[in-house]
Amino acid sequence: MPSLGAVGRSTIRILTRVLAVGLLLCGASAPAFAQDSLLQRPLIRGLAFRGNRGLDDYTLAVSIATSNSSWWVRTGLVSWIGLGQRRYFDEREFRRDVLRLKLLYSQAGYPEARIDTVVTRTPSAVSLTFQIDEGPPLEIVDLTVTGTEDIVPAVQLERRLPLRVGEPFNRLLLGGASDSILVALQDRGYPFADVFRAFEVDQVARTASVTFDVVPGAKAWLGEIEVVGAQRVREGAIRRALPVRTGQLYRRKDLLRAQRELYALGAFDYVDVRLADTVPPQPGDSVVNLRLAVREGRFHRIRVAPGYGTEDCFRLLAGFTASRVLGGLRRLDATARLSKIGTGAPFDWGLQNNLCRGLSRETDPDRLTLNYNLSVGLSEPALFGRTIGGALSVFAERRSEVEAYVREGFGGEVSLTVRTPWDMPITLSYALGRASTKASPASTCFYLNVCREDDITVYQDPRREAVLGLVVLRNRQNSLLNPSRGSFASAEVRWSSGLIGSDSLAAFTKVQGQYAQHHRVGRHGVLSWRVGAGTLLDFERVSIGGEERFYVPPEHRFYGGGANSIRGFGQNELGPVVRVIEADSSGSVVDTLPSASGGTDLVLANVEWRSPLPGFGGRVQWSVFLDVGQVFDRKDDVAQDPGLRFTPGVGLRFITGVGPIRLDVGYNGYAPRAGPLYEAQGGDLVLVNPSFAPPRSGSVLDRLRLHFSVGQAF
Repeated sequence: MPSLGAVGRSTIRILTRVLAVGLLLCGASAPAFAQDSLLQRPLIRGLAFRGNRGLDDYTLAVSIATSNSSWWVRTGLVSWIGLGQRRYFDEREFRRDVLRLKLLYSQAGYPEARIDTVVTRTPSAVSLTFQIDEGPPLEIVDLTVTGTEDIVPAVQLERRLPLRVGEPFNRLLLGGASDSILVALQDRGYPFADVFRAFEVDQVARTASVTFDVVPGAKAWLGEIEVVGAQRVREGAIRRALPVRTGQLYRRKDLLRAQRELYALGAFDYVDVRLADTVPPQPGDSVVNLRLAVREGRFHRIRVAPGYGTEDCFRLLAGFTASRVLGGLRRLDATARLSKIGTGAPFDWGLQNNLCRGLSRETDPDRLTLNYNLSVGLSEPALFGRTIGGALSVFAERRSEVEAYVREGFGGEVSLTVRTPWDMPITLSYALGRASTKASPASTCFYLNVCREDDITVYQDPRREAVLGLVVLRNRQNSLLNPSRGSFASAEVRWSSGLIGSDSLAAFTKVQGQYAQHHRVGRHGVLSWRVGAGTLLDFERVSIGGEERFYVPPEHRFYGGGANSIRGFGQNELGPVVRVIEADSSGSVVDTLPSASGGTDLVLANVEWRSPLPGFGGRVQWSVFLDVGQVFDRKDDVAQDPGLRFTPGVGLRFITGVGPIRLDVGYNGYAPRAGPLYEAQGGDLVLVNPSFAPPRSGSVLDRLRLHFSVGQAF
């Protein structure tokens, strides 16, 4: 029989083990208990600020820990879907948020601000309101910038500062004001400038005085430029492409420009341009050195994309890019597009009888032959020094459509681009090509949109065309695909004449230009507008069918309407048109098919407002727009002056990594434009009515135009 001591010790061991297991179980269940307690917290269904004027809602919301649930959760009509992020009420953090807001207001120039809260509770949710009494602000009564008198007027600097006399003294903006002064001096040749800031506050008078004492240091010019990291690209080629040179005045903006331009060449994955000197130069020394570090990207890039289509049979897209040709920064691009592989020479496998039955009705073997578009281009960013770049390209193509046409052509283009000091590249180009089209008049109209009698007569003959072009661009937009600030301007002149190698049927002068601006309105809104115009000059009479007529090649006329033009019209619907009667198998008229014939003058204007749609975290935007414009034809004796067209609309933008995917709906309340009406009889077109206009549709849906594209309209 065991002793009492032994029994006691055994009992203690058992209790110890039970206690250990219990603690282990409690520890294991603690996270689950904590999670259950989190789910029991009330959901935040509303968060608002009242009484704030000096600071906006967005600034206040990002300064506190408490945040609102997403729109999908807060809106009863859609909350059952389960989308959006749920956020729960933490009362401790909510009380701390009051202190955070008081500190924020004190730093922003409102030391007497008072914060109160209102909490509206339901069994499962809360709505929160911060009631704010900002009180009187500390007003800036004096703002002084010293030490820059011989470099830039203090008044000019003060206009750039985020702090101004008469506004609240926001200490949070002091650093930004100092940086603005530094950037202004660094862009004028003072890389080692320093700014000392000081302020005095009179709490009784509620006033503040701010002083920025500037020590500009020595004015500097660029000395040696060290290039690091180049392997295949010759160092001399990189130096020629740089927009900065030894002996040039140091400017910070020039270094940023050099970095952007080297990235744009496509030869480097990494570019960094900065001062090699880490300490200011000695007194009397006015030279600073630069260090350019690069990391080269891939030398060759190959792209291959096969495909299949019922009207194209098998097709292939292949591309080749070499970004560092001959050790320099020359870029070679070669592209090949092939279609109708397997139906005609040189790959006649008879697939039109089985896999590609969409081509089985074709009776002309010439239209089953391989389609191709071949192009090769070579570009040199520093052809004659850094300021002039050059490009050369050649192409050859063959296009055909079933029972319609065959078009063949070849040509080339050479261009020079001059980089100006005003960041406005000027491009001068010369293009020479020759093309011909084999088709019936009806097919030329249906498939090539060339329907006027004089156009059809000359379009099918082999024609040599030479065009001399001049293009000037000024792009100050902050984004290529989704701009929200900045401006874009372009002007273009194209001239074709027998003096430079064109046939007599290709003689014209084309002038066009546009200007667009984008403005931030509020925290997220963007207001964009654009104006543009174009005209064709120097018409010459040419002999067509034994008659003297005015003629401009269709591809050089102006067209309007579409996703990037006047959105109340479909693609090329705005402007002069011709129509062809469409009949069924019995010969009864079904419809009239319009075809744009282009005009000699174009005017357009667009204004658009866009803003994020609530509930999508800025990833979806809505827009409202108004487009105004018209295409005129001064040489058309039939068409009457239709006047400008005003088309409003709305749209959605889905923000993606490749740019905004845009869906626009424009409203067109105008009757169709009058134009010649033809009837296809065999392979010919017969004029039925010289000025025919279909009746206006009474349906609202028929007056809407839907557009789907990538990127903003302008």
